Amino acid sequence: MAHDRKRFHFDNLYFLNPKQYELFTLYQIGDLSCDSGYVLQEHTQVCYEITYIMSGKGWFSTNGRRSEVEAGDLYINIPGEVHTGGADDKEPFRYFYMGFLFNLQQDDDYRESYESPFIHIQKMLDKRENPLTKDRLDMQHTFLSALKEFRSMSHYSQMMTQTYLNQLIVLMYRNFFSDWDSTYHYDQGSGGTKEIVYNAISYIDNNMLTMQDLAEVSRVLGYSYSYLSHLFTEETGISLRNFYSQKRLQKMIELMKSQTCSITEIASTMQYQSIHSFSRAFKKAVGLSPTEYIRLYVKE
Repeated sequence: MAHDRKRFHFDNLYFLNPKQYELFTLYQIGDLSCDSGYVLQEHTQVCYEITYIMSGKGWFSTNGRRSEVEAGDLYINIPGEVHTGGADDKEPFRYFYMGFLFNLQQDDDYRESYESPFIHIQKMLDKRENPLTKDRLDMQHTFLSALKEFRSMSHYSQMMTQTYLNQLIVLMYRNFFSDWDSTYHYDQGSGGTKEIVYNAISYIDNNMLTMQDLAEVSRVLGYSYSYLSHLFTEETGISLRNFYSQKRLQKMIELMKSQTCSITEIASTMQYQSIHSFSRAFKKAVGLSPTEYIRLYVKE
């Protein structure tokens, strides 16, 4: 059986000189269209890898466990796994892939309390049971946009690729793992730490635009902040501060997409002291300024 039967292969390899981004390190990204009889050489994963099946059919195997895949499927591997695969003889597949490692070490530019928003995603990936799922969130479009930037690097490509690749990691996470915080909304009254965590989530949901700080949550619930934060992390795998930051970011994007508020009004609504501090915070989280985000993703 032939092992290197490819129709075309757009491959960006960075294993010798990995590309550094704020939240992850990129080792590989590409687009492979296979011919009948193509077999991926068995290898041990050195990084996380997201694979999206663009068209056709085939199979992947991880640690000897084989999965049949087809267009619209999403497959993930984690470091240390033994991985191989092959194309269907009649409908050989085409797939996109991205290999990366998370950057979880504190950067000197960040405050001492900084915690990567991808910590929870890595924890979930490391304990995932099934490497295969269906894409429900149109990852094809984001992969195509990222690959286009890599094919024709130009001004702002570094910024754009970081934005697209961040999106791929988050979309992958959402496809594999339903929003964990939603489970707590069905456990109200169950008692114990779950109820405490539910109450914290509920308070943040209901008071997002009026809260002065996170300590307010602990005061209202009657626990010390350190104890509440510890419980939250133990129950959810994500810190209370990161959860709050993610909820704020979701609200900012929601307000932008509604097109009912100006950027200045959004900054004021989210309790930023100035539009400049709001813009800095948003760009740090998303990789784009509010104006750039609206131009690319909100306005037609």
